[in-house]
Amino acid sequence: MGVTAVDTQSAAYDFPRKLDNVQLIKTEKGTLPVIHAVSCDDLQIAAVDWVTFAFGVETLGNQYLHISPEYEHDGLTYAIETTLDQWLFEIFGFGLGKKRDRGMHFYKFAYELQDGMGMVLYGHNSKSIAVQINGTGCALARKGWESRLYQYLNNEFQRAKISRIDLAHDDFEGQYITVDLANAWDDNDGFWCGGRSPNIEHKGNWKRINGKGRTLCVGNRDSGKYCRIYERGKKEGDQLSLWTRAEVEFKACDRHIPFDVLLSPSQYFVGAYPCFEWLAKILKQEFVNPEKIKTIKKQSQINLDKAIEITKHQFGKYIKFFRKIFNDDQVIEMISASNDDVPQRLNFSMTAAMQYVRNNEIIKPALCQEFPLFTGVHGVNQTMLGA
Repeated sequence: MGVTAVDTQSAAYDFPRKLDNVQLIKTEKGTLPVIHAVSCDDLQIAAVDWVTFAFGVETLGNQYLHISPEYEHDGLTYAIETTLDQWLFEIFGFGLGKKRDRGMHFYKFAYELQDGMGMVLYGHNSKSIAVQINGTGCALARKGWESRLYQYLNNEFQRAKISRIDLAHDDFEGQYITVDLANAWDDNDGFWCGGRSPNIEHKGNWKRINGKGRTLCVGNRDSGKYCRIYERGKKEGDQLSLWTRAEVEFKACDRHIPFDVLLSPSQYFVGAYPCFEWLAKILKQEFVNPEKIKTIKKQSQINLDKAIEITKHQFGKYIKFFRKIFNDDQVIEMISASNDDVPQRLNFSMTAAMQYVRNNEIIKPALCQEFPLFTGVHGVNQTMLGA
């Protein structure tokens, strides 16, 4: 299960340490602490896995700041469809999807982004528009989206703020971090940043491990900082996977989130808890954070293997019996669904393939071998296939 102990008695692991440094700023809501970054020698430990940002409606035109309530829906919808949609595509490589029947989180109206990559929320008393980019959106967005969003937040969006950001570290082999190691870190005050000790929850079956995955939760979900360390591979369906993910969720409910977190996610991740600084020291010489494409490949392969396992278990006997009576083409025709919807379990992989096409990236045969679900994407755009 990898590293199982850390010598917390040595000088290298002294605590307490001043994390979430008390650098205070004055805002309209009072004085708030700024989340704190620490140096980790440019080691790429963490990546952005979720971001929610908001900006004033005047960004789309000053006329929207004083728009009458009866024209709010039509006016803002037009501006979002004609202007914000293009900006989102320039930043992330995808734009608006379908319009929702209702809004959420006190916003009256909402749009889903393409392929469920996130949401656009508008029609709020604060005269603001919120954009949520979820984990799938962050994983499949065009390379360099973090720096482009940083530029837009600083230079284009008015009254811009980040209201939530999740930073994630992946260890595919469970070599440097596991839920059991994280639990031991808590025993050594690895999640204690001064004051009251954080709340700890153990989700999943810790006593009788069943392969469905376990999660260690640190803190309160309603507070400004919350941590999850969980067996990602098992959660996706691979009972033997050692893939472990550590996530820190920052929210602006009781702190300010600087835009720099988009450019230096590892520094802010390491600064969240003493144990992540311990982890950074271990990783300094040994670890290279997996590239985005490797993470996509890992999740896609687990999803495909699990889908095949489910199909074989539930319908394998029927299919084998049918093949004794009909030829294979007839069997496929009989048991195939009448519509062409992508199964939910395989949606991430198919969306990844579609993003390659949208972003004008060549899908070569070798890539199709690594990503079996990419096979057939040339039916969408034959010109995108490489030799």
